[in-house]
Amino acid sequence: MGIRYFLMKIIDVFRLKKKCALVKHCNKTNMENIRLVKIGEEKFCRLDMKNKLEEFSGLYKNRPVKNNTYGMKAPHLFLAWFTMQSLKPEYIIESGVYKGQGTWILQKAVPSARIHSIDIALWKRKYVSDKVTYHNKDFVCIDWSDIVKDKTICFFDDHQNAVERVRFLEKNGFKKFIFEDNYPTGRGDCYSLKQAFDRDGQDANYLKSIIKVYNELPPVFKAEKTYWKDMWNEENYPTPEPLYKNLDKEYLRVFFDQAVHYTWMCYVELK
Repeated sequence: MGIRYFLMKIIDVFRLKKKCALVKHCNKTNMENIRLVKIGEEKFCRLDMKNKLEEFSGLYKNRPVKNNTYGMKAPHLFLAWFTMQSLKPEYIIESGVYKGQGTWILQKAVPSARIHSIDIALWKRKYVSDKVTYHNKDFVCIDWSDIVKDKTICFFDDHQNAVERVRFLEKNGFKKFIFEDNYPTGRGDCYSLKQAFDRDGQDANYLKSIIKVYNELPPVFKAEKTYWKDMWNEENYPTPEPLYKNLDKEYLRVFFDQAVHYTWMCYVELK
């Protein structure tokens, strides 16, 4: 118990440092640059998404972790499930496990996929699968030479510098990936692709030079206020059009109730 306590203290220090670094990033951002960025084709059909919501809501009722505070909620779990089910990768690399709810939904999306799940705090898992390969060191410290890169999708929910992740992905031949927490400017605890595009500097130029597809996935519903309790408007938080504007079906209620937990999840393909 003592070792876990000190490890968690170390993690908290790193998170605080990242938040301070993020404030410096945001102070350099010209707020006039904030906009909705889209590169390449629209990869996923909105009608297909809407048609899958009822199926997912039934699946979600049987989730293994009922209380997933600080983890993914229904809006993002749906997007993860839908995108993976649509693309059907042979390999999935999940960076950031927490209680294991994401691992479970990835398995449900592509039962045949070989899943590698990474977290430095694996003791927090509530859902564990003997069909998943677990790693307790950072994504960049693992030998991925046995992975077929063009049949792999990486799913990042690890709150690390997204641009640095992309540099590693490009260098090592990965082509497709998702960032679950793609925080808007001035928010969150890590430097995101959305923030990099808003800054419109060297990082944005680098990303635009190597990215083939960048889609910010739509929320099911858009709430009046954000997770940070300010107004969710297009001036400060440009967002893809939500799939629904009105709660007219009971199976949509969980998405409506949890709408504030949307954080601009994005799907990316490299050239």
